[in-house]
Formats: sequence, C-alpha cells, structure tokens
Amino acid sequence: MEPQPPKKFFLFRFIDFTSDVGGVASAICLLAATFIITYEVFVRYLFSAPTTWVAEISIYLCMALGLLGAAYALKNNSHFSITIVVDRLTAKNRRRLKIFTNLMGIAYSIIFIVKGAEMAKFAWDIKDASTGVLQFPLWIPWSLVPIGGLLLTLQFINKLAEEFAHREG
Repeated sequence: MEPQPPKKFFLFRFIDFTSDVGGVASAICLLAATFIITYEVFVRYLFSAPTTWVAEISIYLCMALGLLGAAYALKNNSHFSITIVVDRLTAKNRRRLKIFTNLMGIAYSIIFIVKGAEMAKFAWDIKDASTGVLQFPLWIPWSLVPIGGLLLTLQFINKLAEEFAHREG
C-alpha cells in the first residue's frame, strides 16, 4: 500500500476548489459558445437568417473561458512550457526557478486584479455598453479580468506554498 500524501491545509484546499469552480465555469462557457456558434452556422446557411447576437456573446464567453480557466490549468500544470533549459538545471536550481516564476506569476496576476478592477469600475461609472445590438454593459465582461486575476493569484500562492512544503534538492 502506497503512503498517503500529506493532507493540505484548509486554505490551500479552498484555493484548489476555487480553481476547480473556475474550470467548471470555463467548461460551461466553452459548451455554451459551441452551441450558439453551431446555432449561428445552421440558421445562417440553412435558413439564410443570420443572428445579430451570437458574435458578441461568443466573444464574451471566450473571454470567460480563458480568464476563469487559467487558474484551473495552472493547478493541473496544463499550461504549455518549454523545458529544454529547465531540464538541464540541477534540482536545487530548478526549485529556485519554480519559486521565482511563481513569484512573477503572483506579481503579474496582481496587476490583472488592479488594472482589471479599474477598467471594470470605469465601465460602470460611465455606464459603458457594447456597440452591438445587445448594448451589453461592458463592466460585466471586464470584471472577468480581476476575477481571473484573483483566481490565478491564489493558485500561484498555492503553488508557491507547495514548493516550500516539498523541500527537495
């Protein structure tokens, strides 16, 4: 029987849960975008009746897909990486690089939170809306930027904590 990995602290399990929720929301957005784009193709080519709303909504869904799913991808180490240099490092230097990249990820994500919140608040303040037929309030899709940034920040903190908990090399 294999030894059980140590149980994570509640806060880190909560961070993983929020990343999972973001991943599920991202998958739902992908499914919704697939359905509405397929619908658009059918009505446009079979009935010569294009919609006026699919393009706009599919753009917002794709924004949500990327911004909400990024932390889930980070949690599962699903982001692409080029490891030709990293593989040649010693274990100690590889660990140092992981710590450095997680810190840089935290800094980058905090910028997402701050600037995204400023952008969403500005859209709210001026009551900015899309120029499409829907005239969708833009603070809603723009608020995805700080939400995604928050999820990413939390997951980078989680990754950093994991790195410090597993002292190798």
